Amino acid sequence: MHSEHLDDRQFATTLARGLELLRCFTHQKPVLGNKDLAERCGLPPSTVTRLAYTLVSLGYLAEAESYGKYRLGPAVLSLGYPLLASFGVRRIAKPLMIELAAEIGGAVSLGIRDRLDIVYIEVARADNRSVHTVDTGTVHTIAGTAIGRAYLAACDTQTQQSIINQIRVKAPDQWQRWGKAVQRNLKNYPQHGVCTSLGEVYPDVQAVATPLGRLREGQLAAINCAFVGIPIDEQWLIKSVAPKLLALARRLA
Repeated sequence: MHSEHLDDRQFATTLARGLELLRCFTHQKPVLGNKDLAERCGLPPSTVTRLAYTLVSLGYLAEAESYGKYRLGPAVLSLGYPLLASFGVRRIAKPLMIELAAEIGGAVSLGIRDRLDIVYIEVARADNRSVHTVDTGTVHTIAGTAIGRAYLAACDTQTQQSIINQIRVKAPDQWQRWGKAVQRNLKNYPQHGVCTSLGEVYPDVQAVATPLGRLREGQLAAINCAFVGIPIDEQWLIKSVAPKLLALARRLA
């Protein structure tokens, strides 16, 4: 865990362990016990117990109904909201995203990078009935998604290669599964200005995405249109949906 910081005297290992423990909780796994956390973090159960006790005391974890299990506490939301609220582009983009989502009959999402993932900072949907409904805060892999590939396409060569190398080393299963699609999209991006994903994370989900450039706050962002439950068709995404998405991106740039 954090082996790259072993020789860094300024690196606070205990703090890092506590933060990594919080990152173990997901939408799919909102409740975890000591054993689950120890396995995910690669830490001794006794260490996890002390970290969890401290995080509960500070409000970042809450004890779940089941004995010895935890869920995220309200302090996590209090910590994250100021960052979310600071993205002024959300207020400008939201009505335009709603308009596009209604026009195309899909979901439009705006995302930034978090390590090897993309986290959505704004979402507009035409339909809330999908089993794959996304929302603000939803996290998806860079390698497996159109929006992640569009983010990579917008990076300078050095940053792009650095992220790809990190995926190869830290998430080799992701690179084995999606590496060829990533390379194909990066190769084709200059021609179309968009990247796609075609049923690669969920078999009934397809998406097209384009970079948005750097936000005023400094983060590089990307935006996508995603569809659930219709036949996979990359040419339709590129020829029919992409022009509308690119027009929106130009308005927000």
